[in-house]
Amino acid sequence: MATPSLKLRLHVLGSKIHKWLAIFVGVQVLLWMGTGALMSFLNLEEVRSEHVVSREQEALPADAPLPAWVANDGTLAAVSTRSLDGDAVTEVRKVDGSVSLHDPVTGRKLSPISAPTARSIALRAWTGPRTTIEGARLVHEPVGTEFRGPFPAWQVTYADEASTRLYIDAASGTLGAARSDTWRLFDFIWGLHIMDWTERDRINSWWLLLFGIGGTIIALSGFVLLANRMPRLRRRTKKSKLA
Repeated sequence: MATPSLKLRLHVLGSKIHKWLAIFVGVQVLLWMGTGALMSFLNLEEVRSEHVVSREQEALPADAPLPAWVANDGTLAAVSTRSLDGDAVTEVRKVDGSVSLHDPVTGRKLSPISAPTARSIALRAWTGPRTTIEGARLVHEPVGTEFRGPFPAWQVTYADEASTRLYIDAASGTLGAARSDTWRLFDFIWGLHIMDWTERDRINSWWLLLFGIGGTIIALSGFVLLANRMPRLRRRTKKSKLA
């Protein structure tokens, strides 16, 4: 029996590799294409709830007094007077990253802010269709992939159709992440797309590397099959043999 030529052996090997890897990698390739198309379809502004939550800083009341009670002990990074929920407050930031709010006149500490204040801040920030606040709870640790700090923070849930949640820094009263069902869908799809089902931000996982290599092998084996099936190449080979 004649020994198969190198060309035939490469053809058979390429066919086998292409066929079995296509079955294994094909599902993830389908997810890549499908989720990629869906993410392109979604409006990023809506995903981030930017169309219903305003982050614009409120104007400082004209009659707001300047703080005269702050003593600079070398640990201060910034002292500013701003508006919070319609009132003037003085924000003190230290070099270690800590933040506290104070009454501008007496220096009385106002932070962490209370639940009613967090609710009021959330309603002031809302720019979507009229809604109410469904609930507010203080969180001290990451909430899945939805919010990762700073802590403690108030998780304020609106009663809108998208179940939007707004996270408010309990120390400074500043707005944090805004998350809705649209964002959660996008987050789930993104996890499928980059094959990171827990953190949603790892693009160098071994799963992604494995399927990336598999896809490359499929492409290379496809080129081998293509080269062996091109009519012109076959005719040239036959002519060279006859000559």
